Amino acid sequence: MADPPHGVRKGLAAVALGVVVLGGTVPACSNKSGAPSSSASSSPAAAAGVTVMVEGHSHAFTTGIECRTSPAQTSATPAESGTQTTRIEAHDDSASVSLSISDLTPPDVNSFAISLKAGGTNYQMPYQPVQSATQVQATRDGKKYTIAGTGQGETGPNTMRQLPFGIHVTCP
Repeated sequence: MADPPHGVRKGLAAVALGVVVLGGTVPACSNKSGAPSSSASSSPAAAAGVTVMVEGHSHAFTTGIECRTSPAQTSATPAESGTQTTRIEAHDDSASVSLSISDLTPPDVNSFAISLKAGGTNYQMPYQPVQSATQVQATRDGKKYTIAGTGQGETGPNTMRQLPFGIHVTCP
């Protein structure tokens, strides 16, 4: 597949940088601490977190996140790679994220869907399979995932175009 146009490469670089910055600043993205937990009432969702960014607009989810791992379904559409697939879902009043990620190293993003209301714009990236290895890239560190790429999205009536996005997820 041909290299993306220069503007798309710049957008991908900006998204990747934004995701790295977000990864370092997302509250409650790590369950590691220097002191033991002082409360038995803390929930797993408090240790989890999701931040999504589309075209420079970012949103940290205020609700819990669901991460489910099951055997990969090679007969699914699109076919899932690896031996295990983690399905990640999060949503609130302003955004939603749905991901299917393989257990490969580095992980493959099999499919994704994103919506985000930000700055007067409603970004909609409906469910779509990843078309190429360079379209969406992911890294995993334990239960933390960072995803960056582009997807076909809509920002208004009849305005389908490629949108750069980034997602930082820490599963419970």
